[in-house]
Amino acid sequence: MTQIVTQTGLLAEAVTIRAVAASLGTPLYIIDIPQIVRAMDGLRLGLAKFYPKCEVTYSVKTNYLAAVLRRVLQAGYRLEVVSRREIRQAQLVGAVPSQLLFNGPVKSVADLEFCHQHSMDVNVDSVDELEMAATLGSPAKPFRLGIRVAALLGNGSVSRFGVDFDDAGSVKTVRRLISERPIKVVGFHLHHSSRRDALSYCERINRLHAVGRMLGIAPEYLDIGGGIGSVPPPAIAARLPYAVDSHEHWASVVGRHARAVFGEGGPKLIVEPGIGVLAGAMNYVVSIVAVKERAGGVLIAVCDGSMFDVNPLRSAISPPCVLVPLGDDGPVATEPVRLYGGTCMEIDQFGVLEGESTPRKGDLVVVANVGAYSTCLAPDFIVPTAAIYSLDPGELIRPGEPGEGFRGAGL
Repeated sequence: MTQIVTQTGLLAEAVTIRAVAASLGTPLYIIDIPQIVRAMDGLRLGLAKFYPKCEVTYSVKTNYLAAVLRRVLQAGYRLEVVSRREIRQAQLVGAVPSQLLFNGPVKSVADLEFCHQHSMDVNVDSVDELEMAATLGSPAKPFRLGIRVAALLGNGSVSRFGVDFDDAGSVKTVRRLISERPIKVVGFHLHHSSRRDALSYCERINRLHAVGRMLGIAPEYLDIGGGIGSVPPPAIAARLPYAVDSHEHWASVVGRHARAVFGEGGPKLIVEPGIGVLAGAMNYVVSIVAVKERAGGVLIAVCDGSMFDVNPLRSAISPPCVLVPLGDDGPVATEPVRLYGGTCMEIDQFGVLEGESTPRKGDLVVVANVGAYSTCLAPDFIVPTAAIYSLDPGELIRPGEPGEGFRGAGL
């Protein structure tokens, strides 16, 4: 085997993987940051072809590596943040308030005051937040904001996020605040991840448009959220219970629908991709430290990484894994090889090798499709913190930690 291929075309030759692993050690992340920008460019240009008044923002919570945030900002994209902590992270890499869009379910008075003071775009998540914002506006400077609308989820329930505009009491309060207090509603927001198909985003547009008409508001923007699916490799696609739209198809369907609803003079359409632009842009590299055989010929490869570094959300669908032997390929394993991490937890199985040569101690395993949420949620638990190596410009962007220090241990 001479190369691995991630879901969106990231190629890393085996010789490069071996060299980086030998230099930095394992576990190790390898990231292609320009791939993230290219994916965002593709979505933006695809939408703009049919509905020019559109914007693609970057979901900070999905991967907040400083090097990624800087590159996204340099490419001209705004950052979607969901907490004051993420605002501070964005500021540390040079973002100013006009480059931020503030969502999230928890905002303090101080958070809202910051948004109002700096005229920063913000979508309130509840009637309570709307009431707080109403106390901060003035006749001279009304508080400009958007309202998140509660989504109807795929299971038929109403999301815990946003204002439920099917609830008469909530609608009455919103109308009263809009008419009596110094606030100006300039947009609406709707997000959920229970469906990722293009048609579901058209339904989001319809719902937000209906809420605007219900309140008598012609919004400046409609934020239809994130959750856009990544186009998975065959190993994952075969196990999904639904088909995944290509980004080109998604942009065509959503852009055409927005144009049909609003024509040329409608609101700006905002999307906030996370997984869709990030998942395939990062790989995880581990070393095999032992190979064991169990009853029935079951092979187990023990690795120096952790499932929590690649699948912290405990998805039932494991990412694809590829063997990178240090020497010549051996005989092909007759059964799938189970890959386990080093955290001493029985559940720490992060993947399987199928159709590969029989692994040996010292071989490398590359796990693809791990760019979303992995580095954000990976815990400081037993195994060393993985270093992160950027293919472009070919440098270390986060050193690994050998394990001498433990966050929160009071040492």
